[in-house]
Amino acid sequence: MMFRRFTIGYLLMLAFGYFSVSLAQEKKLEKFRTGGGSASATQMALWFAKEGGYYEKNGFNVEVISIPGSSLALQAMLSGELPVIQAGGAGPIQTALAGADTVIIATIAKRFSWWIFSQPNITRMEELKGKVFGVTRFGTQSDLASRLALRRYGIDLERDVTMIQTGGPSETVAAMAAGKIHASAITAPATLQARRLKLKEILDLSKLDLDYHVNGLVTTRRFIKTNEDTVRRFVRAYIEGAARGQKDRPFAIKAMGKYFRTDDKEVLEETYDLIIHNGFNFPPYPSGVAGLLQESQSPKAKIAKPEDFVDNRFVRELDQSGFIKAALAAR
Repeated sequence: MMFRRFTIGYLLMLAFGYFSVSLAQEKKLEKFRTGGGSASATQMALWFAKEGGYYEKNGFNVEVISIPGSSLALQAMLSGELPVIQAGGAGPIQTALAGADTVIIATIAKRFSWWIFSQPNITRMEELKGKVFGVTRFGTQSDLASRLALRRYGIDLERDVTMIQTGGPSETVAAMAAGKIHASAITAPATLQARRLKLKEILDLSKLDLDYHVNGLVTTRRFIKTNEDTVRRFVRAYIEGAARGQKDRPFAIKAMGKYFRTDDKEVLEETYDLIIHNGFNFPPYPSGVAGLLQESQSPKAKIAKPEDFVDNRFVRELDQSGFIKAALAAR
């Protein structure tokens, strides 16, 4: 009887101890908020880390917030609401040129995964002179990618084309199909919609020799100074999520279906193949600043050095330790 009581008591003690340890571990998770643009393909690294449990693995309880537009995300970061965000294009550079201590710590996408589509009677970029060209919003990646492509083919943005805002990817394709615009830069899955409507692909921007900070992690030097370990762990989780998304097709498609709110297999596969599988960059060293400085209208950009806008210590540590290679090999 005594042995039985001892056994029961011991088991209860173990159970209580296990529960206490589990509870303590849950309490140790650091609450953290991050965000980026809407859950599009180039933004999915944030959500892959969420769906794969990599934030929790690295000690975080993370809330990922979708924010329409990098300017709003940057404002939230500078206010301290979202200490680390995912943002691309000129926004982080322009903010730094304006005096903020914004810094890029990872570039997961450095090639433009955009395609120029046009009405069927247009077959070459040079034929866009005198035409109406659509972008989703001025200042967005759609706008930046379009301007770079047009200049590359000798098209003067002031004299040769009329650029108008269309709203969103679906609205852009619809405007082309209706003849309201002659061409536009679009990305997956709008590319599938364009092909279904017999619009013509005339340029793949991902094949151009362009290196830009298309998307990646941005924070402030002030936050790094006081929270270096937090930033280090967040970058680890982010890279693990991005690597899982690139290597594990079923996982990526399931996650995209959830956040895109669609079960259209063709759309999801198109997006995965064009953006995730071929567009994610490893190791994601912060890069592509020089091109953005060249595009900037700020007088400060002419004398600025690209290295002043990046901090590559976190990616470098993970690369040199073999962590990134291991993450890409894992399933």
